[in-house]
Amino acid sequence: MNNRTIKRKINRKAQLEMIGLIVIVIIVVVALLIFTVYQVTNPQRNIKRKYMNEEIATNMLVSMMNIDLRECHNLSLQELVGDCAKTFHSITCLDSTSCEIANKTIYDILNRTLIDWDVSFNLSVQNTDISFVNLGCTARVKSKIRGFQILPLYPGQIEMILDVCTI
Repeated sequence: MNNRTIKRKINRKAQLEMIGLIVIVIIVVVALLIFTVYQVTNPQRNIKRKYMNEEIATNMLVSMMNIDLRECHNLSLQELVGDCAKTFHSITCLDSTSCEIANKTIYDILNRTLIDWDVSFNLSVQNTDISFVNLGCTARVKSKIRGFQILPLYPGQIEMILDVCTI
């Protein structure tokens, strides 16, 4: 074999190696493009935050309604809210109506928990003036998790709703 033939074989090997390298680079670029498009079209879902908001929405109402108030003859907050929803309030404690005590107690609880934790929420109790909103959680918010508690009221029932808004 002469020098020319050896140089051609070496040039062919070099050309094949360059083509292989170009193919690998193209595959990597296409994979990165697909990954980027997937990330842009599918926004990340924060599953932990969603689960936490679901737990907050339901458990907060249940635990609030089971609180007994020493200053009001150990009546539960549920009993005070139920009395507040009635046309004629029969419970008074320390010269305050059931609505005033329920409002103050719920505000204190929310202030020490959800407001302190910077949770966006909207709490309302049917047939009462009890209503609290934090960090702009209104009806126009698209993504919210709803928790509710049905309170028995003779006759009928009232509904307490806690919407936890996701920002």
